[in-house]
Amino acid sequence: MFKLGLTGGIATGKSTISTYLSSKNIPILDADKIARQVVEPGTPGLAEIVQYFGDDILQDDQTLNRKALGQIVFNDEQALQKLNEITHPRIQQMMMDQVAVLAKSNTPLVILDIPLLLENHNEAGADAVMLVTIPKTLQLERLMNRNHLTQAEAESRIAAQMPLAEKEQLADYIIDNSGSVADTYKQVDQVINQILA
Repeated sequence: MFKLGLTGGIATGKSTISTYLSSKNIPILDADKIARQVVEPGTPGLAEIVQYFGDDILQDDQTLNRKALGQIVFNDEQALQKLNEITHPRIQQMMMDQVAVLAKSNTPLVILDIPLLLENHNEAGADAVMLVTIPKTLQLERLMNRNHLTQAEAESRIAAQMPLAEKEQLADYIIDNSGSVADTYKQVDQVINQILA
């Protein structure tokens, strides 16, 4: 089974590609979805986060208030590091368990959809990495529109990630998502066909 890592920068369009691959019945293991599962009410992950960050990061229904937590960790590197220490091992374990299940069913290809795949030095063990990239000006514009952020807020979120130019040096396949959707899909199809050939 081939494990293809899918990553990008914030607002580069990784979700569009993930949805497209899913429509082709290729299994997607989405780190963001798994990240939500490991901090659901009643999980050890959420208990540890509350223990460190306090009850203020909980909503009234005892679910994680992502916005409140985000405001803390986006401006505090130590807090972000602590959050990652709590969640990453749990996310990785759940992902590995799901990969093992798919491997038993002779699935030829699985997509590991992981935003910080390269920042975490491909700990998920992807066989190759496909990076979704766009020019920085377009990234800024899309992020401001999508998340209703000021330019300064958007720049700070982009700056919190590894620069796309650095990621491009580490990726096996680069998808330029600045053109039409059809053009993006065509590039993705070429990669998948090459892997499955």
